[in-house]
Amino acid sequence: MNFDYTYIILWGAIIFEPMTILTNMFIGTFCAWAFLKILRQKTPLATQWSFFFLMIGLSSLIGSMAHGAHFQLGETFFRTTVFVMNAVSLIAIYFCFKAANTYFSLGRKEPNKMVSYGVIAWIAILLVLTFIQGNFLLIKIHAGIVLTYSLIVHIITHRKGRAGSGYIAGGILISFLSIVVHSIKLSAHEYFNYKDISHIIMLISLMFIYKGAMIILKNRKA
Repeated sequence: MNFDYTYIILWGAIIFEPMTILTNMFIGTFCAWAFLKILRQKTPLATQWSFFFLMIGLSSLIGSMAHGAHFQLGETFFRTTVFVMNAVSLIAIYFCFKAANTYFSLGRKEPNKMVSYGVIAWIAILLVLTFIQGNFLLIKIHAGIVLTYSLIVHIITHRKGRAGSGYIAGGILISFLSIVVHSIKLSAHEYFNYKDISHIIMLISLMFIYKGAMIILKNRKA
């Protein structure tokens, strides 16, 4: 069975992968809510975490468009939408790095601005390479590197007794499970397949990360 082509007909239109669209919308809705809640804290660290959630949410909603339309609107539309989705997720990766780097530096010297500029430049290069090659493997690899860095930072800060870090570390570990599910194509049903299960796991991981970020921000204005 090709799970990519499950569909429903709604008002005469074919909507592919309806459950995948729905689970993407769950992520997008939660991330929009998390963005607004975190942004109210009005600190640099809060801004970084809030934009992480905003970019993840936007990427999920853009992904819904690609899943729903497939090639019905033409190959150019589909490939452009997938590229934009991955480009936005790459921006989310930057904010994930920035938040971890800022938090790790609290109480110490200011984060090196040249490192941030270097990361931004590398992201721009990755976007160009991805656009030229049409392959998103580089983005996935760098996402894994940044998540691992953030995981290490929050394990260290958790061991130092900083409240909230344990939730973020746990959320990142849960997010790795979604990669496993997607890789082995673990599916419960044709209409609840590995993509949908991965999205639910991602949503749970984002809830953990949100809780940890809010605890950190409320305990220490950064």
